[in-house]
Amino acid sequence: MVYDVVIIGAGPAGMTAALYAGRARLKTLVVDKAAAGGQVLLTELIENFPGIPDMKSFAWAQELKGQVTALPDVTLTEMTRAGKIAQAKTGFRVELSSEVDGKGAPQESRSVIVATGALPKRLDIPGERELTGKGVSYCATCDGPLYRDKDVVVVGGGNSALEEALFLARFAAKVTLVHRRDAFRAVAVLDERVRAEEKIALCLEAVPVAVEGEGRVHALNVKNVRTGKEETLPCDGVFVFVGSVPDTHFLEGVVAREEDGSIRTDETMATSRRGVFACGDCRRRPFYQIVIACAEGAIAAHAAGKFLESQAP
Repeated sequence: MVYDVVIIGAGPAGMTAALYAGRARLKTLVVDKAAAGGQVLLTELIENFPGIPDMKSFAWAQELKGQVTALPDVTLTEMTRAGKIAQAKTGFRVELSSEVDGKGAPQESRSVIVATGALPKRLDIPGERELTGKGVSYCATCDGPLYRDKDVVVVGGGNSALEEALFLARFAAKVTLVHRRDAFRAVAVLDERVRAEEKIALCLEAVPVAVEGEGRVHALNVKNVRTGKEETLPCDGVFVFVGSVPDTHFLEGVVAREEDGSIRTDETMATSRRGVFACGDCRRRPFYQIVIACAEGAIAAHAAGKFLESQAP
């Protein structure tokens, strides 16, 4: 079967693109290497989505999944990784493989929408990689309940770091928030909540230098950026929220990308390769929010539809 559009990524941008493509009666395949929802599933609560002041992330992702898969022209395939994208007689050939058994086959499509989002940045310090999954985590929602009545450290100073520190405070005995500056980059309401939470201690103007532990995390070593003095923070877990990098490595040589790997597009989400569009956190923009990703997904689907119309004989 040749699809009208293959959408790579089932986060807010990809699923919104699928919603609009399906409603336009485009034969649509959505693939994701994990589960529908994307990075939304890494947080518990969304409070800034218009009209829904208290939105549970997982519940919203499930509602969106149901809305999209109810469309007869949309097929969603989770746990499926996209690889090489090549030109084909019908348009494009996208290599697909299962994350479960590695099996797969190429899928042909008349257009492609890339909505692969971004991956969490690592600290790149000694002990981090060795202890990932053994106390080092990048998802408080996933692992927070494992640290009930224990001490944890959160590294970061943006919205995600503060949101996850507040979430972890529900379980942990103590949460120490480490940030390299003397003030947070998060919105004021989160800053106020963190400073008012008795279980959260602040370690400002400090950077992590090593994760300590044998088999499990025992401590995080930090260094004061002004004095150079090092300090050891005993803890059972280290949660890292220091930004993200676009998940676009498989597109090298396919579309033009910025130095940081983000996909270059115009205002219609069109990339440098005609017939390939991109939306969401895999493209560069000044503000990364769910509502923006959704808007871009709608634009990308509309643009893909217009492209397909222009290709009609």
